Amino acid sequence: MDSLNTNTVDLRKTYGIKNIPFVEHVWGHRFRPEQTPMLLLFELMCIVESQYQAKQHEFIQNIFSPENDILYFRHRRNFKLRILLYQNEILETIHRSTAPDREKWQRQFDFLMGLEGDNFSFKDADIDHIRNNFKSFDSFYNVIKILGSLTFDPLSNKRWSSKFIYPINREYIWCDYNNVDNSEDRRFFSRGGELVYLMLCRAPEELRLELERLFTEWLEEKDDSYSTLAKSLAIGEKRYPLEEANRKNLGYLPPHEMDCFRTFAEDMVRTLNLNLEKLDKIKIMSDLVGFHTGNYIYSVGEMYTNISDNASPKCPTYIAEVLTKTSNSIRKASIQSISTQRNRLKRSLTNCIPDLFDQYAFDIEEESDRKVFFDEQSGEAEDYLGKNILGYPHICFRHIGFVSRKNTRSFRYVVTEDFLHSLVITLLGSEKRLEFRKFMKALRERYNIFIDQSPFEDSEILQSDLNRNAKNLSVLLYQMGMLRHLSDACSYVVNPYLEDTL
Repeated sequence: MDSLNTNTVDLRKTYGIKNIPFVEHVWGHRFRPEQTPMLLLFELMCIVESQYQAKQHEFIQNIFSPENDILYFRHRRNFKLRILLYQNEILETIHRSTAPDREKWQRQFDFLMGLEGDNFSFKDADIDHIRNNFKSFDSFYNVIKILGSLTFDPLSNKRWSSKFIYPINREYIWCDYNNVDNSEDRRFFSRGGELVYLMLCRAPEELRLELERLFTEWLEEKDDSYSTLAKSLAIGEKRYPLEEANRKNLGYLPPHEMDCFRTFAEDMVRTLNLNLEKLDKIKIMSDLVGFHTGNYIYSVGEMYTNISDNASPKCPTYIAEVLTKTSNSIRKASIQSISTQRNRLKRSLTNCIPDLFDQYAFDIEEESDRKVFFDEQSGEAEDYLGKNILGYPHICFRHIGFVSRKNTRSFRYVVTEDFLHSLVITLLGSEKRLEFRKFMKALRERYNIFIDQSPFEDSEILQSDLNRNAKNLSVLLYQMGMLRHLSDACSYVVNPYLEDTL
């Protein structure tokens, strides 16, 4: 609780929060359920690109630093490219018509130049740029279709300014935008990505420097064919620093140091160092962001559950079932553990409220007035916790395939192909193989994911169920092409992206 007592940040003033920010002082400002792990990653990439620009202009010394708490550049917007991809309503009609190319081009350009709004209407320079880069309307159409195929969640009914392409290079990094109010929107970029960025900023220095090197390489790569296609459609966006009065505070992350920050940064470094296509890396990074964000929330819950104890806080544990049709003791324990973890989040808030209340209500002297105000503000905090924090780890884990209620009514932790693939690639990194038992040990020690052992000595989980769970994991890995059985009855988890694995 020392970090709460000594913290003098007035979050109400900094972020315009109306009520006493109990939840924000414990977990940060802020997480919202609409922001899934992939959207967390998209926002993170926007921040990294903006901080890259800030370093280029010498506003900051390093892209990742504990001192970084301000954005000196607004996020990239790339309106013209997004309009061509998602708001070009007459493209299909023009393409299907039998009119000559000259007429097709004219209809397309008339539409683009007739769009309302200075940010969205195409100017003569934009039209000349397209005209000079495409010899035929069909080639223009095909490029748009190719790039559109990289859209995240293409079937969603989100407005065009809230759609995203996987950020495989700088041209496809842009913010969520409210095209009606002409402002950056906070629905899908609700600052969760900012908290993810701050977690990485609080990792050890050697990891921060390596992250900076790897993300800089990602942003500066110029020979990518997809980047060339984007540049052929739209003039590159010029980047200017914000005026001092318009610079923005990053979100607020209370802990200055946690073991999970180091683990998160190590995993991101391993993934960025992999010799994989960027799309494959993005999938893995999204899973890592989802897991470590949910794990951070539960870790804070463990930190403040028993504030009177002097013992070191426990790490959250995850009893994971490899999906099977029949019920077992692992499934029951996993279901119960999720309920226990949610209750610990509630208890953490309850434990932190009194000291935080004294910080914000020091000027209220009447005891009756203090009680009324306390009840009102603590009630608001409990509602906010229920809407935005209690279920957020569940949202993150569900999107990466770490929780499921298949074959049961309640959610429990599970190991699915998608998440298991990311775990294998991250744990092995540049290594070709890892003995199966050591792989399960690494899951326990690094992520607190328990497959073949119980996290508690007095657990009611049957050893026979744990043995069967380990067997099911080996079968799943084998089906995925990630396990090899040797003649000496020894099994190895293998990296499918490295040749001559065994």
